[in-house]
This record gives sequence, structure tokens and C-alpha cells, in this order.
Amino acid sequence: MRKGSVAPSVPSVTSQLVSQRGWDRTGSGAVAAPPSPPSPSGAGPAAGVPPCAAPMEEPLVLHPVKLYVYDLSKGMARRLSPLMLGKQLDGIWHTSIIVHKDEFFYGSEGISSCAPGGTLLGPPDSVVDLGNTEVTEEIFLEYLSSLGESMFRGESYNLFEHNCNTFSNEVAQFLTGRKIPSYITDLPAEVLATPFGQALRPLLDSIQIQPPGGNTFSRHNGQS
Repeated sequence: MRKGSVAPSVPSVTSQLVSQRGWDRTGSGAVAAPPSPPSPSGAGPAAGVPPCAAPMEEPLVLHPVKLYVYDLSKGMARRLSPLMLGKQLDGIWHTSIIVHKDEFFYGSEGISSCAPGGTLLGPPDSVVDLGNTEVTEEIFLEYLSSLGESMFRGESYNLFEHNCNTFSNEVAQFLTGRKIPSYITDLPAEVLATPFGQALRPLLDSIQIQPPGGNTFSRHNGQS
């Protein structure tokens, strides 16, 4: 080192290492210092070198959650509802939840799953972004097992009062705290509020809907 030059201070060298080795970002966005060099026995940390920072928690992984919306009438409800019901309905809605790379839905055989768009219904008519969830796949599958043994057994299915949209709404709130759109959940009440809906209710109550192509969810491995 030439005379007159000043040796770089330890904090300056530390700052360079922090930048070079990517230590500047942790889960909370704070700066984490590298470990202090070893000091002689009985001595404290070297002067000017910050002590080791406490280990930071791993950042939470967020998983996207989508709602797939299908019109089971394939456009017929939009065309015929004014004549039959005296009011406009845009569709007869079936919904499912997409999370952890799979599609989950409820029908007359209980909770089922498949690859996104994997039922015979094909691709959805629309997709609603419900946000993100911190719920891991393991915890989510345990939650589904609990639902499948209680609220959402196959024999509990009812076209108007306990259907696929009831399931989607329940699961959406568990994952994200958000409900699915009200135009979907309000549809049964809209139909039953019409004379035609009331007249057909005994028949409609007997209808069991189970989109083909999914695998019935099981407790042991997620799918059967």
C-alpha cells in the first residue's frame, strides 16, 4: 500500500461482500450481515465487525387460487330464461377451485379432483382470480379430507341448497378469506323465486350433478 493511501474500513468491505454474495435480502427485506471472523479465545468480536445476525425465518410461499366457472346450460339459460322464468339468467353455474396445480370440485359423489380443465366439461367459460394462499398442499389435503367426511359427503349433495358452488365458496374462504361472486351463489334463490322454479322444484331437487372425468378424493392419497 502506498504512503498516503487509507486502508478500507471493515464495514466497507462487509458491505461489498453483502452485495456480492446476495446477503442483502431476507424474508423481511432486511439486511443480514455475514458471520464475524473468529476471535482469539476469551476475546469479543473483532473491532468494527458486526456480530452474527440471528437466522431469519424462511419466507412464506404463496400459491395462486383460481375459480373456474362453467355454464352447464351452454348458453341455453341466457336464451330461454326470459321465456321460462320471466327473468334473465346468464348461465347455470358449476364452479371449482384451482390450487396446488389441481382442480377440486363437489358433486353427488363427493369431493373430486383432476388436472385443471380435465373433466368432460372442458375449459371453463370464465376464470376468477381469488388471490393467493399460504396454505400448503399437505394442510389443504387434510382440510379436504375433513370436509369429505363431514359437510361434503356425496349424499349431502342438493342441487339448490348444497352444491358445487357451496363447496367452492367454503374452500375459497378457507384459502383466501374471499367469497366467490354473488351472482353464482344467488342463482338458486333467483330460480326458486319464480313460479316456474317453484313448480319444478320437486323434479330439480332429485337431480344429481357429477361432472365426469374427475377422481373421487380419498383420505389416504388425495385421490382414488
